[in-house]
Amino acid sequence: MINMKYTWPAFLSVLLLTALIWAEPLSGGARAPSVILMLMGIVLIAKKFFLLTDLRWQRMLVILALFWLPTAISLFGSYAPDKTLDLLVLLPLFLLFSASVLYIFDHYLSQNTLQIIITAICVFWLADATIQFFFDKDIFGVERYEGNRIVGPFAEHLRLGLFISILLPVVLAYLERHGWGWQVLYLLVATTIVLLTGVRTDLLTVILAVGLYIISNRKYRLLLAVLPVIVFAGILAGSNSDISESKLKSFSNVPSNYEQWNKLSSYRLDIWSTGWNMLKLNPVTGVGGRSFSSAYNDYSSEGNIFHDEASSAYHAHHPVISIAAETGGLGLLGLCAIIILLWRWGRHSTNVRGLSNPWAQILLLMIFPIQSMPILFTLWWFPVVTFILACYLHSIHTHVNYQHTDNRL
Repeated sequence: MINMKYTWPAFLSVLLLTALIWAEPLSGGARAPSVILMLMGIVLIAKKFFLLTDLRWQRMLVILALFWLPTAISLFGSYAPDKTLDLLVLLPLFLLFSASVLYIFDHYLSQNTLQIIITAICVFWLADATIQFFFDKDIFGVERYEGNRIVGPFAEHLRLGLFISILLPVVLAYLERHGWGWQVLYLLVATTIVLLTGVRTDLLTVILAVGLYIISNRKYRLLLAVLPVIVFAGILAGSNSDISESKLKSFSNVPSNYEQWNKLSSYRLDIWSTGWNMLKLNPVTGVGGRSFSSAYNDYSSEGNIFHDEASSAYHAHHPVISIAAETGGLGLLGLCAIIILLWRWGRHSTNVRGLSNPWAQILLLMIFPIQSMPILFTLWWFPVVTFILACYLHSIHTHVNYQHTDNRL
C-alpha cells in the first residue's frame, strides 16, 4: 500500500506516476508527467537517493541500449537525420524517468495499490463513455467523435479502446480476487465500449488479452462465460451504432485477395508492404530512426494508396515493422534480444511466473504481430511502454528467487 508515514510525498508521487495513465486523455498526454519524472530522476541520482547499482535500473539500461545502438547506426544514411538525432537524445532520458518510477515503487507504491488505481481509472473511463453513449456528451462536455464513435474523455483521438484493451490484463488480475462474476461484468462493459469506438484492432486486442489471461492462468471455465459476453456485446453495440455494425460485418466475410485484405485492414497492407521494401533494400541499418514517413514515397509502389501522400502514412502502424523498416536487421536483433532477456529475467520469479504476470501480458500485446498497434518511439506512447517495462522489472525483482539465480545481468 501507500506509505502513510510520508503522506504528502506519497500522494504527490503516486499522483505523478499514475498521471502516465490518467492524463492520456489530455491534449499533452503523458508528456508533462514524463518530463517531471525525468527532472526528479536527476535529483534522486545526484542526491544518491537512488543508486545506479539497482539491478532493475541496470536491466532498463540494457533494454534502452539495445534500442539506442541500432538507432545510432541507422543515422548513417537516415532519410531524416534530425528526427533520428532527436530519438538518440530522447532515449537516454528515460533512464532518469525509470529511476523515478522505481524509486516511487520502493518508497510509496505497491503493485497491489497500482492495480487498484489502474482499475479505478479504467472503470471511470468506461463510466464516462457510457454517459457519452446515452447523452451524446460525457461529463466533461466531450461529444462523440465524428458524430457516432464513443471516445469518452479522449476528445482529440481514438485511444479509449486502445487503453481499455491494453490495460485489460491488470484489471482482470485485480478483479480475480473478487470473483469471476466481476470479471465477466467488466468484460461485458469494456467489450461493448470498445466496439462502440469503432476500432477493430482494439477489439482484437481485447480478445487476445482475454485469451492470454485464460491460458496463462488456466481459467478455462471462464471461457464459457466470455464467449457469450463477446457475442452479446457485439449485438448490443451493433444495434446501437452503425459504425460498430459495419466493423462487425467486416469480420463475416474472409477476404480472398490482396485488395480485400488491404481494405479490411484499413489499407495497413500498403503501409506494411512499404515497410518490407525498406527492410529489403536496407537490410542492415534501415532507413533511419523515425524516418518512416520521410522515406515512404521512395519505397512505396505507384498503386499504393498513400503514394505521394506520405503525411497519411506517417508511421508504420506496428512497432515491429517500424523497428525493422527504420533500423533494419540490427534493430530486429536488438528487439529479439530484449524479448529473450525479459523472458530470462522473469523465468526465476517465484510468485509471478511467465505469462501469468499481467505486465508481461501487456508487453506481449504491445508487439503482437497480427494487429495494428502504436509504434514505440512516440512522445505519447513510449512513456507508457517504459512504465510497463519498469512495472515488469519491479514485479520480477520483488519475487525473484535469489537461491537459484545471481544478480548479474
